[in-house]
Amino acid sequence: EDDTLQVHVLKPGWKEFVQHHALGRFQCSQCFHKWSSAKVHVLFHMRRRRGWGMVCMRVFRQVCRRCPDPQLEEPEFSLDTMERLLHNLVLKILKYCYGAHVQPSDLLEVVVDAPVAGPHDSARCEGCQLGVC
Repeated sequence: EDDTLQVHVLKPGWKEFVQHHALGRFQCSQCFHKWSSAKVHVLFHMRRRRGWGMVCMRVFRQVCRRCPDPQLEEPEFSLDTMERLLHNLVLKILKYCYGAHVQPSDLLEVVVDAPVAGPHDSARCEGCQLGVC
């Protein structure tokens, strides 16, 4: 994982894929409060050169609403969500690096577990603060 990756800031030869609206579960490392968000964004940068490839990833984090001095927390994803994220990433690699024809309908939705109640808390979302959401 690379926390320095930025949306639309690519090195020459790199391609980008942003998976929007993945369902993630968070737990505060200070007070242990738990919450879910259906708006977790995952940024991938990828390239293929001389027969090999590389993928870099950044998962945008959130902070706890209960703590006075919260830290950015990493989400956890269910196995089903991770499989769907990887499915979509493989399709984008096939498209960008190998010229495969991929239709938008081939991509899978990644909010799969359960509905999340309540509005998205953009003030506590790293992706919103960086203009990704």
